Amino acid sequence: MIAVVGTGTWGTAAACLAAERTGTLLWGRDSDKTAAMAASRVHPQIPGIRLPAAVEVTSDPARLAGVDMVLWAVPTQHSRTVAAQLAAHLPAGVPLVSLSKGLEQGSLARVSEILSAALPGRPIAALSGPSHAIEVMRGLPACLVAAGDAEACRRLVALMHGPRLRIYTSPDLLGVELCGALKNVIAVASGMCEGLGLGDNARAALLARGLAEMRRLGRALGAQDSTFAGVAGVGDLLTTCYAPHGRNRALGLALAKGQNPVDFLAQASTVAEGAWTCRAAVELGQRVAVELPIASQVASVIWGTLPVSQAVHLLLSRAPKEDDA
Repeated sequence: MIAVVGTGTWGTAAACLAAERTGTLLWGRDSDKTAAMAASRVHPQIPGIRLPAAVEVTSDPARLAGVDMVLWAVPTQHSRTVAAQLAAHLPAGVPLVSLSKGLEQGSLARVSEILSAALPGRPIAALSGPSHAIEVMRGLPACLVAAGDAEACRRLVALMHGPRLRIYTSPDLLGVELCGALKNVIAVASGMCEGLGLGDNARAALLARGLAEMRRLGRALGAQDSTFAGVAGVGDLLTTCYAPHGRNRALGLALAKGQNPVDFLAQASTVAEGAWTCRAAVELGQRVAVELPIASQVASVIWGTLPVSQAVHLLLSRAPKEDDA
């Protein structure tokens, strides 16, 4: 039996996929939410699609004691706290596969680093790529990338690879996680651009320069350039920026319409990781002397007082330079 920790939409979709092959626990810390899902067999943000019978929804950490793999779908900013809460309940040596995408505030850690520190002695991997939960729950096909511990990746592919979900493997855990985190920031900027009505040409340019920004930071930190050109990089970037149900794109749209970012984040039913990752990414860039103009402007809008229109103007009015990849 495997466990999916985190009852968000993507964690729930992953549990449904896994349940096609094995019994699956879907664990959440909110006992009211898990009880409601167990009774209704429906996720509140994915109405009309029932959970398979093989998915057991629970908030009891003791139920995790017998699992042989854990898929981690907890929002990045809560991962360290939840990992500490579950440390005594997860079996020693059980593989942990992160489905979360972001950078932790303060430490600037990736989720694999958080899990390695909070749950030591367990193989760590990550699964990332374009994977909107609603499409997965509807049975539409998707391609993802698994990276990290080789045995954990092998077991993950054996469990989940199939006609509906193609899983590639990569040796570049750092690059795969950076792609998953940083594309959320570019998606916020893309939503801002869309909300201001700047057109498809401007959005395409923003995505291209955003990808170059992601790659520059990854290169400085030791990631492989090819990762950013693949499914986990440009693939995830495109779907996050253009899909109508993207939460980070929705944040950018709201900002462009003048909504207060704190209010939006407080009211949102799902987590827009780009809101926190933008600030962490800028700090990470400063550590390795890499300029991140798009992430910097997104952070200034969300966490500062810069109007969206001025942020976009500052990006467009930057001095000419050679187009870099």
